[in-house]
Amino acid sequence: MATHLGGLKPLLREKSKTEKWLDWAKAHQEFIMVTGIVLLLLAIGIPYVLHSREQSEKDAQGVLSLGQYYFHSPVDPKNGPFKTDVERLQQTLQTFQRILTDYSSTQAAKLARYYVAKCQYSLGQYTQAYANFDLCTQELRDVPLGEEAYLGKILCLEAQNEFPQAATWAETFLKEHPDSFLTAEIRLDLSDIYLKSNDKARAMDQLKTLAKTDADDDWGKEAERRLKEMQS
Repeated sequence: MATHLGGLKPLLREKSKTEKWLDWAKAHQEFIMVTGIVLLLLAIGIPYVLHSREQSEKDAQGVLSLGQYYFHSPVDPKNGPFKTDVERLQQTLQTFQRILTDYSSTQAAKLARYYVAKCQYSLGQYTQAYANFDLCTQELRDVPLGEEAYLGKILCLEAQNEFPQAATWAETFLKEHPDSFLTAEIRLDLSDIYLKSNDKARAMDQLKTLAKTDADDDWGKEAERRLKEMQS
């Protein structure tokens, strides 16, 4: 004769599992509470962080636009907005530096650093400009400004009469970026560096190369002019 006992066994087994889970939960109340708090914080915090980053990027872009406006503003001794180049550059520098201070983790900060370096170079702050240009060559290595920052490093060294190191960087650039849009300009600059280092032969070699590779553009024509001047 069939009974209901067989049907009760799975229920008893299930109850036993539930009791075991409850016993475990009681023994680990603190762990469960901490885990719940962490999950709650993550649920609230992640959207907040993402929104905060988005807002920071937006704010940084606004300051970046203001800095670029200052950078390209006209200088007028009577009507302004800036009466001297120094005044314009100092205001521009302060604006871009604000991004590096207040929004350092944004993408805008990478571009701001490039303009900080340009302002510092124009103001004669060559050591600071070199350091920022150097960082830019890493942060902006995949965009044209990264190559312009490389040129900035070379010019900063030249301005400090550090010609051997400037030549090394220029030679390295030409080797690593033979097809860069700055290759001709840096080759011409390298010839100047050699001349300043009293190495006329190497200076002429750079000019001859440039006159040959860029014969139809202004860089090549300038190289040809300098060659004639040096040979006369």
